[in-house]
Amino acid sequence: MAAPRDNVTLLFKLYCLAVMTLMAAAYTIALRYTRTSDKELYFSTTAVCITEVIKLLLSVGILAKETGSLGRFKASLRENVLGSPKELLKLSVPSLVYAVQNNMAFLALSNLDAAVYQVTYQLKIPCTALCTVLMLNRTLSKLQWVSVFMLCAGVTLVQWKPAQATKVVCLQVLVASTLLLWLSIQTTS
Repeated sequence: MAAPRDNVTLLFKLYCLAVMTLMAAAYTIALRYTRTSDKELYFSTTAVCITEVIKLLLSVGILAKETGSLGRFKASLRENVLGSPKELLKLSVPSLVYAVQNNMAFLALSNLDAAVYQVTYQLKIPCTALCTVLMLNRTLSKLQWVSVFMLCAGVTLVQWKPAQATKVVCLQVLVASTLLLWLSIQTTS
């Protein structure tokens, strides 16, 4: 496997940030549209299951390409998946939680406006920051704390009067807090 590049350009980082932001926004808007249309609804559990199967197939394909031959591919599967059932069981817990989270996203988008959902969904960032500090004993820079509190303030403002929160305000809060968090990560790395 190739070593990761340490000298990634700023332009590439901005490109990745833009693509990920667009993907998250498009996912939310498309999901909201399909859950609120007048047509017959699909089962959210089926959509989550199909998504996970596609990710599994892609992962197996990437592993097959990296191993290079069918024999090494089988040996890798036998050693890493079938050979360690305890580790496989440990990995199944976050997988189950992730499946529940994805199903809850379908439920939330069926009942919330897309902009309110997207901003509220960003609460995972402050929760992760808090867990990082409390559980892993890591420290955050002042800029990172400011960005986390700014994100919390934006979510609070949107949820305070969600009927009056326009999509533009929600998008502004989301973009500003994402950019500030990205800048804080860049200054610490």
